[in-house]
Amino acid sequence: MPAIPALTLALDPATGNLLPVNANAVLFGSVLTLVVIELVVSIRAGRWNRRDSATSVGVGIGYMAVKVAAAGSAAVAGYIWLYRHVGIFDWSWRSPLTWLAYWIIGDFAYYWIHRAEHRVSVLWASHQVHHSAESLTFVTAVRMPWTEVFYKPFTGLWAPLLGFPPIMYPVMGAFSLMVGQLQHTEMITRLGWFDRWFTTPSNHRVHHASNPQYLDKNFGGHTMIWDRLFGTYEPEVEVPSYGLTTPLEDQRVRRVALGGFPQLIRALRSAGSLRRAGRLALAPPTQ
Repeated sequence: MPAIPALTLALDPATGNLLPVNANAVLFGSVLTLVVIELVVSIRAGRWNRRDSATSVGVGIGYMAVKVAAAGSAAVAGYIWLYRHVGIFDWSWRSPLTWLAYWIIGDFAYYWIHRAEHRVSVLWASHQVHHSAESLTFVTAVRMPWTEVFYKPFTGLWAPLLGFPPIMYPVMGAFSLMVGQLQHTEMITRLGWFDRWFTTPSNHRVHHASNPQYLDKNFGGHTMIWDRLFGTYEPEVEVPSYGLTTPLEDQRVRRVALGGFPQLIRALRSAGSLRRAGRLALAPPTQ
């Protein structure tokens, strides 16, 4: 295996990738700029949902605090150890084909992880925090589940196990975060043929919508390839209605951050047996 260049890394629970510490500052500046621009446009158009935005910011601040606390050096060391000692292949980061392979495999992995978050109750209890927003803006992108730190780091293990050099993680991680940020907006309308193959704002609006025909559609992170291949693609036709199918009555930060766990815990307690409780946790969600 080639030597790994020295990197100052932090584990990103949202993607399972590693980010350099200074990249966080760059990303924060970029996100803040986008948010301010969109805020000005929304206020002028009379479309700013003040309460929803405030809740998203509050949840996002908590998420970042949990994320920083959970980004320990042990996880980083684990990724690097797997790459050095268990990696199946030996990819060269200097080859454009390596970056293309990383992008394609990563998008494929993200599709199935994201789909599982919608179809497995215990994962949906966490992920629904992000979908509880009743508007779709750049601020919505920061409404992330605090509980992701318990499972998301493990979803990035495919990269070191397949032998992708750790130097690639911060670059692709930062790229994915920026792409994800740009998807959460109504300022960008339909983009023609581009919508058919990539996860554009139009396609992500469908994903966040609670309209019956839009439920559990468009899971792709960067592309719509896997959605088209596995039958979960839906174009934006009807105006999206955002939020959960059963909206939360309490939109305070502390309630939104709990996601679906209060309901899930009540269901598990009344299951009657450990086996039934396990089946309920892994069954498709009812909301």
